[in-house]
Amino acid sequence: MKNRLATPNEEQQAPAKKSRGRFSRLVTNVLSGEFLTKESVTAHLPFVLYVCAFFLLSIYIGYVFENTEREKIRVERQLQELSAEYKTLKSELEAKKQQSSVAQAISSLGLVEPTAPPVIIEFDAKSIEE
Repeated sequence: MKNRLATPNEEQQAPAKKSRGRFSRLVTNVLSGEFLTKESVTAHLPFVLYVCAFFLLSIYIGYVFENTEREKIRVERQLQELSAEYKTLKSELEAKKQQSSVAQAISSLGLVEPTAPPVIIEFDAKSIEE
């Protein structure tokens, strides 16, 4: 080969061909699994395992969070239903406790509501003992 200066077009084309070759080799190594057998990868295997464990833990925590949120929503719905039922029953009880409702209910039993106030009966405790 002769010594000559490279033109700008030749300099740009040469690295592009090398990078395409490197990239294609890299893709081939990754797809075939050959990169796992290299010494540099096996030296970093503990770190790779740590990262994998971290990813698995992250996925697990995500699932736990989603399940907790679903349970929270379910309990909130149940609480709303029970609260509505409580309010309904409380209003029914208040309606039944009204004086007019009680008077109607006891009239069917044959009881009559007294119109006179109650009278206090006084007695002497000594007269009962004799």
